[in-house]
Amino acid sequence: MMASAPAPNPRLGREAVVRAVGALLRWLKHHPSPAPEPIYLLVTLKTAPVRRFEHHLSLPLSPFPSIFLVADRLPDDLPDDIETLPSSALRSLPAVARRGLVLVDSRLKIPGSGKGAKGRGRVVPVDLADPAWAESAREAARRVELRVEAGTCRAVRVGHAAMAPAELVENVVAAVEAAAACVPRKWRNVRALHLKAPESIALPLYAAPGTGGNDDPKDAKREGATAVEQRRVKRRRNE
Repeated sequence: MMASAPAPNPRLGREAVVRAVGALLRWLKHHPSPAPEPIYLLVTLKTAPVRRFEHHLSLPLSPFPSIFLVADRLPDDLPDDIETLPSSALRSLPAVARRGLVLVDSRLKIPGSGKGAKGRGRVVPVDLADPAWAESAREAARRVELRVEAGTCRAVRVGHAAMAPAELVENVVAAVEAAAACVPRKWRNVRALHLKAPESIALPLYAAPGTGGNDDPKDAKREGATAVEQRRVKRRRNE
């Protein structure tokens, strides 16, 4: 009996990423904002997972333009790449978290922690007594979450408008490979991949053979807008 052929394992062409990144950064340059806009990888599956799915993807570079530390007592050896905020900033965490990754001294109480923390962006408690806290913070800044709760399209933050094109390309490629490796049935379940900023159209990166995902930009825009809008609505509810 002849063994069945292995399932095809498609790979995203790097040229497609370079084109999409270049086009999106040019669009963002002509539509500036007070803070660098986030950039998302949209992962559209053929079939939604039966159970809730969460996975952390590790990127080469932080997709956040800034790393903030909220503390009453600052460490003596504060790194140059970490900005400081007063503890009063905890009262406006949603607005602060949109600007970057927020580190909070573990001695301070984070408002709305636990079940109510959804929609507050990336807020990470840190132990400033640990000599390696800064490196741990940088590692946290490079991790993003891929979560599928319902539906088939989810947004993963992979960069921001102030990144260099080559940096964003590296992050997108790494995120695609990591996402395709961890979703149920891996590449066989990936229907389409797009790149998007909050107000831009969704730029196609990949479409599974036979799906026609790259041929209908209106569908791509609707899919991308749905995933990113879910994030924006959650943020507004917590302001």
